[in-house]
Amino acid sequence: MSTPVPRRPAGVVCLVLAALLAAGCERAPDFPLQTAAGRPPNVLLITIDSLRPDHLGAYGYPVPTSPAIDGLAVAGVRFTQAIASAPETSPAVASLLTGLYQYRSRVLFNRGTLPPHLTTLAESARAAGYATAGFAGNLLLAAQHGFDQGFAHFESFAKLKPGAAADDDGAKAALAWLDAAPPAPWLLWIHFVHPHGPYVSADAAVSADFEYPPWVFGDDQPLIQGPSNVGLGVVPKYQQVPGFTRPRDFIRRYDGEIRSTDTQVGRLLDALDARGESDDTLVVLTADHGESLLEHRELFQHGWFVYDTTLRVPLILSWPGVLPAGRVVETQVSGVDLAPTLHQVLGLPTPGAQGPRPFDGASFGPLLFRDEPSADQRAVFAVGARQNHPFAVRWAGWKLIHTPAGRPPVPVPRFPPQGFDTPERFELYNLRTDPAELANVAHKHPNVLQAMQHYVTRFRQTFRKPAGG
Repeated sequence: MSTPVPRRPAGVVCLVLAALLAAGCERAPDFPLQTAAGRPPNVLLITIDSLRPDHLGAYGYPVPTSPAIDGLAVAGVRFTQAIASAPETSPAVASLLTGLYQYRSRVLFNRGTLPPHLTTLAESARAAGYATAGFAGNLLLAAQHGFDQGFAHFESFAKLKPGAAADDDGAKAALAWLDAAPPAPWLLWIHFVHPHGPYVSADAAVSADFEYPPWVFGDDQPLIQGPSNVGLGVVPKYQQVPGFTRPRDFIRRYDGEIRSTDTQVGRLLDALDARGESDDTLVVLTADHGESLLEHRELFQHGWFVYDTTLRVPLILSWPGVLPAGRVVETQVSGVDLAPTLHQVLGLPTPGAQGPRPFDGASFGPLLFRDEPSADQRAVFAVGARQNHPFAVRWAGWKLIHTPAGRPPVPVPRFPPQGFDTPERFELYNLRTDPAELANVAHKHPNVLQAMQHYVTRFRQTFRKPAGG
């Protein structure tokens, strides 16, 4: 496995910050942060589709899938407990760009449209004088769905043919925009579409030499091929590849997809170095959601459940000489926290059209520099994108999943849902002792269950009202 190499630091600024940290200074610098020249930084926002953090070297994976991302983490701040607001692209990205949960963003499902009255991160940046550009590799994020709001330049590089390589085209388009020398400061958002399935966009040679410990593939038994794109315990139709029969076939190719997209990430970072802009650019890398590989019978899919396999995402922020290198933050944060954080860090105007509570999230800006014990007690939520919207709340090391009565949020094994009712259910997990969410301990901890149910009730009441009930 290759050793990640940090990006180039920024000389005097880096030395001053290092001296302050060495002296025991825990005070975060005043926001907004600025470059050495006294201006706002550029922002490179990279979102990657279906990327789970535990398949990255920076998060402990023993397979060399991500040298560029690993180097970014070495040079910056890595969050270990970043949680998406949904296990699907449209609602999760809407939260990243607005700081709102689904009942205020109104993007409840894939193919949802972002309402024009909301203020996106790009609109705030543009109002503050930023040149803005967006490049989206997923058709769900096309301009027709409102995700171009605030971007003076917006391109889709999505491919209509499933499995077609697209991320190389996206990187080329983004580099062409940078080569046109946009005025500083600029904000560039790119959403890479892979490693979203089917896992065939990258050449098989990319992962052919990867060596794996045996635990990665589980029992590695042949898998049942499903008749459609939905089903539990079966490989969905869109993921089926001739000759792929065992977990090792799919996981190896998933990792190859990551490595291929990581190469495009490296191209963008190298371009910043070549342009001499690394020291003036805040780089943010995260994912819309994760991907279930073998867990919970949700084979090589996402969207049905709200377990951490599809909710936990990587989150890395790097700005050489300004953000501390190698810092690891274990406090949980949410996708709805990104927009308020960037508003604080960059000094962007607060969105006024979203009322007295412009964000559902909270800035984690101070966590970039110091731990805040009180932040560990903050609950974060996720909303499932199915008919009866299962909810998840994470709080103080616990996680509650609430599935309302009604149409089941998952298909019955091997078949799509048929619309029959299911009873309300609660699942409680101790994430400190059971991070894989295998043992429902709701019956053992009635007091914790009651406290978590209060969060669910308050969440429903708070976030349904602004959207009209």
